[in-house]
Amino acid sequence: MKLTEVKDMVRNINDCKGDFEMAHEMEDDLYKDVLKEVVAGNPESKEMARIALQTREINFPRYCS
Repeated sequence: MKLTEVKDMVRNINDCKGDFEMAHEMEDDLYKDVLKEVVAGNPESKEMARIALQTREINFPRYCS
């Protein structure tokens, strides 16, 4: 995974926030993907995590069941 992919995913999540279920699923997937990069030792993983966490600033409902 590359930084540009993380930025694209954050943008996609913001673009589909009207469909909050989809946005929430995409957010979860992004976090999992970034965690995999951390475990794999990707030198850009810290920056990836910082960018991925920007999704917390996107206003949409996050429900858990």
